Amino acid sequence: MNNSTCRVDACERGGKIVRGMCNLHYQRDRKRRSSCAFEGCANGLPNATTGYCGTHHNRLLKHGDPSITMKGKAHRVQVTEDGMRVCKRCSQPKPASEYHKDSGSPDGLRAQCKPCRNGFMQNYYLDAGEDRRAYMRNRRTSQPDIVRALDLARYERDKDKRIALATEAVHIRRARMMDAQYDKGITDIALRKIHGDNCCYCGVLMDFVRGKRGSIKPERATVEHILPISKGGTHTWGNTTLACHRCNTSKNAKTVDEWGNGNVANWDIQVEEPKTGSAA
Repeated sequence: MNNSTCRVDACERGGKIVRGMCNLHYQRDRKRRSSCAFEGCANGLPNATTGYCGTHHNRLLKHGDPSITMKGKAHRVQVTEDGMRVCKRCSQPKPASEYHKDSGSPDGLRAQCKPCRNGFMQNYYLDAGEDRRAYMRNRRTSQPDIVRALDLARYERDKDKRIALATEAVHIRRARMMDAQYDKGITDIALRKIHGDNCCYCGVLMDFVRGKRGSIKPERATVEHILPISKGGTHTWGNTTLACHRCNTSKNAKTVDEWGNGNVANWDIQVEEPKTGSAA
C-alpha cells in the first residue's frame, strides 16, 4: 500500500493505493473478480475468512448454515434416503405433501407435519383464545382503517375460492336433500383438470374468469350433472363434467335424451344409473 497514483487509465485519483489501484477501482475490480462461495449466489465481495458474501456470511454466523433463511431459531429437517422429511415433533418420516408451506424456510416447508402443526395451533388458540380475542377487538377499535383495508384485500384475493366453496356447498346440500350420494372437492377448477376447457355438449371454448356481479357470460364454465340430481343422479366425479352456462341452463333438469340438443358435439358421455344413499 502506498500513496502513488492509480494505474487505471484516465484515473487521477490519489490517496491510498492497493495493488496499483485507488480504492474505487480496487473495489470494482474485487467485485468483478470475486464471487460468493455459496452455490448459485451472484453476489461479490466475499468475506476473507469464510468466502461467503455478506448475506451468507451472516447466516453462517447466526445459524451455522449459510442456506438457512428463517428468522429466529433455525430448524434443521432430516431427510431420509428415499426423500421423506422427518417431522420435528412426532419424528415420523412423511412425504413433502404432508407439510404446510412456509416461505421463510430453506425448502419452503414447515418442520412439523400437518397433523402436528394443526394440533399445536389448536392448543395454542385454546390456551390463548381470550387474549387473542381481546387483541383483535382492541385492534378493530384502534385501527379500523387498517383492518378494513386488510379485509377488503383478502376478500378480493380469495373471491374465486369462496365462490367455488359456496357453489360446492349448494350442490352437496341438494344431494343431501335428495338422499343422493356426493363427493367433496368437485369444483369447476378441479373438473377443468380432468375434462379440459371445452363444453361437453356444444364444444365451445369455455371462459373460467368470473364476470362482474350479476353478469354471466354464455361461455362461462359451470358444473354439469349429466344425470340431474332431481332425476336420481349423484353429485360424484362420475356424474359431473363441465358445460358452458348456455348449455347448462338450456338442459336444466332434463336428461341428455330428453334435452335432445341437435348441436351436441360429444355424445360419448357415459350416464350413470340413478343411485341413492348419502355419503359416508
